Amino acid sequence: MFRPNRLKQRLSEGHPCAGAWLFVPSADTAEILGTLGYDALIIDHEHTVGHVQTAVEQIRAIRAAGASTVLARVPAHDAHVIKPLLDAGVEGLLLPNVESASQARALANAAWYPPDGTRGAHYTVSRAAAWGGQAADYRARAKQELLLIGMIESLRGVDALPEILAENVFDMIFVGPLDLAESLGCGSDMASAAVQAAIDTVERQVRASGACLGLALRPNELAAHAYARGHAFVTLGCDVGFLRQGATLLAHQNV
Repeated sequence: MFRPNRLKQRLSEGHPCAGAWLFVPSADTAEILGTLGYDALIIDHEHTVGHVQTAVEQIRAIRAAGASTVLARVPAHDAHVIKPLLDAGVEGLLLPNVESASQARALANAAWYPPDGTRGAHYTVSRAAAWGGQAADYRARAKQELLLIGMIESLRGVDALPEILAENVFDMIFVGPLDLAESLGCGSDMASAAVQAAIDTVERQVRASGACLGLALRPNELAAHAYARGHAFVTLGCDVGFLRQGATLLAHQNV
């Protein structure tokens, strides 16, 4: 059950990658999107009612349907939130609204085994290690295969980015433009000049650091444009949005 992190490998090879968000805690929805060839699917546990058991069901469905890497957005860097998801088999973590180096370090501590972190040992029986069948391999390669992503979603995060990058724990810095717009007083106007200036700052600093860049695409923004600005990973949308868009289009066609 433990496997090389395909998304991490593709990013290291310079391939532009794309993903989608799962806001509905449903194995069926996850399975449908799992058949479509996304490089990664992100189980959201920041804004949804999903829990570890629904995540396990989604992981099983995604892995059975295709090759998408399974990521999870956690609500906080607390170990009691992170450990069960990792032991369940999540292959990467997104930490929302990172605003300090200490938050970055706390995520790494919770995600990595000693001596790099403080993650508790459960690999002798965990699902992530094939219920213990791959215990030695999992323990040896868990840090190598895990993808850690820090989300910049506020002006404080932009200002703290140099110290966040200096911690050197994130494989990727990912921009969340909606929360960034809110923090800048722009409401939902993600296309405003202030938001673009903040994104430009993040892009410039992350490119200089050597870390990967990621972005949730804004309305009418093309993945090709993001890739051209140095982003290695973009999210194209989410399960809820895909459902609404398709259903709305059909509803209007039949009025």
